Amino acid sequence: MDNNKNSFVKGALILTIAGIISKVLGAIYRIPLASIITSEGMAYHQTAYDLYILMLTFSSFAIPTAISKLVSERLEAGRKDEAHKIFQVAMWLLAAIGLILSVALFFNAAAFSQAFKNPGSYLAVLAVSPAIFTVSASGAFRGYFQGMQNMTPSAVSQVTEQISRVLVGIVLAYLLLPLGFETSAAGAIFGTTVGGLVSFLTLYIIYARKKKMIKADLAQFKGRETESIGSIVNRIIKFSLPIMIGGSIMPIMSLMDNYIVMDRLLASGYNQETATMLYGQLKGIAASFINVPQVFTISLAASLVPSITESVAKRDQDSVKRKSKLALKMSLILGLPAAMGLFILAGPIMQMFYPNETASLGLALRYASVSVIFLTLVQTMTAILQGMGKERIPVKNMVIGALVKAVVSYVLTSIPALNINGAALGTVLGYATATVLNLRALLIYQKGGLGIASIAIKPAIATAAMTFTAYLSYKLSYAALGSNRMATLISILLAVLVYGIVLILIKGVTKEELDTAPGGKRLSQMLKKRGLL
Repeated sequence: MDNNKNSFVKGALILTIAGIISKVLGAIYRIPLASIITSEGMAYHQTAYDLYILMLTFSSFAIPTAISKLVSERLEAGRKDEAHKIFQVAMWLLAAIGLILSVALFFNAAAFSQAFKNPGSYLAVLAVSPAIFTVSASGAFRGYFQGMQNMTPSAVSQVTEQISRVLVGIVLAYLLLPLGFETSAAGAIFGTTVGGLVSFLTLYIIYARKKKMIKADLAQFKGRETESIGSIVNRIIKFSLPIMIGGSIMPIMSLMDNYIVMDRLLASGYNQETATMLYGQLKGIAASFINVPQVFTISLAASLVPSITESVAKRDQDSVKRKSKLALKMSLILGLPAAMGLFILAGPIMQMFYPNETASLGLALRYASVSVIFLTLVQTMTAILQGMGKERIPVKNMVIGALVKAVVSYVLTSIPALNINGAALGTVLGYATATVLNLRALLIYQKGGLGIASIAIKPAIATAAMTFTAYLSYKLSYAALGSNRMATLISILLAVLVYGIVLILIKGVTKEELDTAPGGKRLSQMLKKRGLL
């Protein structure tokens, strides 16, 4: 494996490990949180959180990616001074945008809450609004470090942010519960604000420690003319805008889900309280399990953009294809088993974590689980296209996918037999549409050669074996033990074990791919000696 690919894989691995820690903490956090504030409180929490994510899309979603790309290009050209100037300009730009959005959300919290038919989320919206400023400013640091293919600062800040968010959120939710679900939900999401501040301080401290070394590197360029501030801002905006528009589609649709779902549930005969509970089950609880596998592709995408940009700049098409194939295969190796595992064990998993919720919670997870496959693929494909300089294509495709999602959700949610599950199906079909369109674009611009069928067949075989194991082992374990918790844990453990063994036996993973995993080199050497790799 060449050094560039090594750097790309190591970068993805560092962010993946940090992301796994963060996502696990996030998933664990939602379990006691949902028990404290129930589905009703989770609906208030989720509406505020969706608004927060939408605002971040306009500040810290696209611009850090642009910084990463521009810094990578300047470093490749040997201009460290211009790379640092891009960071400085971006910092001021992100801070200004973040401040404006924080203020706008804070003073219009009531209007937003009413507009999305969830007035109980007012206090939660107020509580999360300051986070937009600090998280936006953090994006400049992350983009700068990632452009240098140094993923460690982003990883460290990600973990410190999540730990702070979880601890503060749980404590405040519990302490404020006597004041009602609305206030308790606001306390919970205030943890996000505290986490954002901790993340910014973490990145600033890391940067401050490196500042002396950075200044020494820049000294050799003293007196040389650099790109103007206006030109840098123009390039950042030009690159960010299509990504920003594309990235805003699903957060907007997530908020529209609130409106569409509540309206359609009420139209089908549910009262306000039941409609709020169902919405909280899908968006506040089930969605947290759907989001866990995405940590891999989110981390992979962050490392993939500068890496592919570097290969494109060198006109190394073979390297672009190799990195693309590796990224897509890694996404399938995780996405397929995660989706099918959640599908088969949806009911037992929800019963294990939320014994006091209704059976409809497990059904919501089952309907939504298939979206994991398309979520992981669409994120990876989007990053590949961005790295190739085709930023507009995934934007267009995401818009089409969002329209499919809106139509399907509107039609199906009003059917009493489906209710909230109609919205879950809308999400699945929306991301499936975007995935197919992105794949078509990749095949066109990379002139084929990705071998999608060959990439997918072995993970699919291993997933089939895993799915059968999960189903059978749960049935047998539950019959023998009579405990849902024990049967679920046993079936998950056996399913993971079978998946890994089958994948290795059918040579579904190469030495190169296994080497990217923690401890993978030692395992690959052992397997190679036994002729299994």
